[in-house]
Amino acid sequence: MFLKLINLGQHFIFVKIRKLSMIFFIFVLLLSSCATQFPKIDIPNTEPPAKKIDHLHPRVVLVLGSGSARGFSHAGVLKVLEDNHIPIDLIVGTSAGSIVGSLYADNPSADSLQNILLTAKRNEVIDFSLLNIPSGAVSGAGLQYFLIKNLHAASFDQLKIPFVAVAVDLQSGKIHVFKSGPIAPAVNASSAAPPFFRPVKIYGRTYVDGGLIDPVAVDVAKQFHPKIIIAVMLDYPLPNSLPSSSPRVFLRGFDMMLLKLNESSARGADIIIRPDVGYIDMFEENGRAKLMHAGEVAAKKALPNIRKLLEKKKVSI
Repeated sequence: MFLKLINLGQHFIFVKIRKLSMIFFIFVLLLSSCATQFPKIDIPNTEPPAKKIDHLHPRVVLVLGSGSARGFSHAGVLKVLEDNHIPIDLIVGTSAGSIVGSLYADNPSADSLQNILLTAKRNEVIDFSLLNIPSGAVSGAGLQYFLIKNLHAASFDQLKIPFVAVAVDLQSGKIHVFKSGPIAPAVNASSAAPPFFRPVKIYGRTYVDGGLIDPVAVDVAKQFHPKIIIAVMLDYPLPNSLPSSSPRVFLRGFDMMLLKLNESSARGADIIIRPDVGYIDMFEENGRAKLMHAGEVAAKKALPNIRKLLEKKKVSI
């Protein structure tokens, strides 16, 4: 009887070990399936000259600011500007603004842009993987595939509207403006917000989200000496309820810093459009149509001032 109990115990332990081994094996397979596979893009060793941008003399520059999921409202702003024939000679995009800006610069159709953004699947664009956690849980490969899938152009000089993407050089801490070469990795760099997104290595340098220091890059727009700068700022009001714990106090303080940075970055624009998007999580994907509508409402409010400025600056519609 005693030996029988021992045998039963050994069998039970063996079965448990076998089950745990299978679970571990499946877990390893799942991790392996999440291994990052970036698209094959021919990237030169050094950044090519921006022939189409460097000699540009734009009348109107549109600056699309950073704001994670709030960036859906950019599509609403673009629809109103397009419907009212407001000229756009250059688009400057940071983070979410660079994603929306590149898509519109490639195909200047607000309806097409909204369709792309409304049907995009979050898990395709945000390629979360446990293997990526040490360098950033989101590698950026998904975003690059998304852009390649939805862009006709592969490089900046093929875009229908001139466009630049704003990022930050991680080593120097200075703004870098991508205006030539492949579009997908440059927009990925402009959108690589730490700690969630992996920094992007391109042209021998490492870049992160431009919104860290220049969320509404009006200063970049000024470098092109336009007649008019229209900026879209995606800030949000602080929650009415006061934080009840130290970590929440810290997060509220961080939000306050971001609000101040947004205002400072947008200073100098001739027109600032501020969609009322409310407080929204970085990875939020619900309410896209509502965010786009907020962009439309804000742009319509700004239209009278835009028209007056166009007339004053003698920019024809």
